[in-house]
Amino acid sequence: MTARETLAVARLGGRIYWRDKQALTATVLTSLGLGIGMPVLMDRLRQDDPSVVVAQLLGILAVVLTLSGFNQSAISLTARRDQLILKRLRATGLGDGAVLGGELLNIMVQSMLIALVTTVAVVNLTSASVPRDPVLFAVFVVLGAAVITLLGAAWTTVIPRAEVAAPMSIPFFMIAGLGAGAFGPMGQLLPGWLTTALDLLPTAAVVKVGRAAFADGTFAGDLQTAAVPLLILSVWAAIALLVISRRFRWEPRRS
Repeated sequence: MTARETLAVARLGGRIYWRDKQALTATVLTSLGLGIGMPVLMDRLRQDDPSVVVAQLLGILAVVLTLSGFNQSAISLTARRDQLILKRLRATGLGDGAVLGGELLNIMVQSMLIALVTTVAVVNLTSASVPRDPVLFAVFVVLGAAVITLLGAAWTTVIPRAEVAAPMSIPFFMIAGLGAGAFGPMGQLLPGWLTTALDLLPTAAVVKVGRAAFADGTFAGDLQTAAVPLLILSVWAAIALLVISRRFRWEPRRS
């Protein structure tokens, strides 16, 4: 695998992505609509409390990253597998790492861009403040997008065919949003054991660091806060890579 080959596959995937009206509607427009619309609505309802808007933004970012990263990765790779596109790319002489890495790089970049546009729009359209530590926030959005996209690729190993990829992936953005507080006080009604489990999700790691990046604090405090979320993301990344290396299928099952 070379960087040039990986980037070539990523560029090809990007061209296909932006020409796919279904993907643009299901992923980009839905993510931006939810990501910008919910915090703006909350800002209109709670104009005297910017912290609520920030909490809504961070919660909805968990949904956005899952929709644009996990769901898109699972749906796109399953479709390319069933259409034999992945098999044909391998037949060109490209390495497996370049083919899969390029596909995932494209989806990860799209996910990061959607999260960036969402954050910038909300900060400019609402009373939410700019993150105190934008570098830390950006780093964890990038890491979160990468890990969540990898998990979407790992999830394709249990998806039998492209027609059921979307229904089998939809519940995950609901779970991510619930654990991150995207749906308001609903999370407070959950039992303690379930809240603890949801805190171990990769999206929860991004949201936790996001809270620290927006709140008052110090650089040393930020590093301390980021330690556990970084460990959580590392564990999920290792699990995803292990599943992909052992179980990823390059062509559909034979009936």
